[in-house]
Amino acid sequence: MRARHALELAPGEETVVATHPHPLGLVRPALAAWLTVLVYSALSRVLELTWRPTANPWTALHTFVEWVLLAAALLAAWRVVLAPAWRWLRTRFVLTTSRLALVGPAAANGAVALPLQALHCVRVTRGATEVGAAREGLDRGTVLADFGSLGGLKLAGCPQPARFVRLVREAAAGRGN
Repeated sequence: MRARHALELAPGEETVVATHPHPLGLVRPALAAWLTVLVYSALSRVLELTWRPTANPWTALHTFVEWVLLAAALLAAWRVVLAPAWRWLRTRFVLTTSRLALVGPAAANGAVALPLQALHCVRVTRGATEVGAAREGLDRGTVLADFGSLGGLKLAGCPQPARFVRLVREAAAGRGN
């Protein structure tokens, strides 16, 4: 049985490159984590400084408000920190000697792999378009691959997009395309 987010190689097929999206995609979840902790701490502190009940029904309400605040912070952390970071961790762009694939939660069935024989064109739409550009080593961009009647593949946040496109073109040329 095939793992949900894995690409099985055919006999004789080899992996040319397999990479995660650019780590810059983790900046937003990191900032959201920092902001979640800051807001939770501030609200918790304000609650303690402004309202310290001593009578029984009010202490239970105070505890309930604290729990609601904690649940809201955990929900925010899940939605804007953990889920995007987990999605980034499981997403990979894979180029083999015969296929180009997007593996991970962005693909409907866990992996979309299209044969290089059907590749019409591949290009960089965002990022450095030439290998060796000054910023190419730190660059990220979007790679679009057109496979004609099979559809297209959009690899957003691809690290070093110009180099990745060059590797795709070389692999496609090796398959007679």
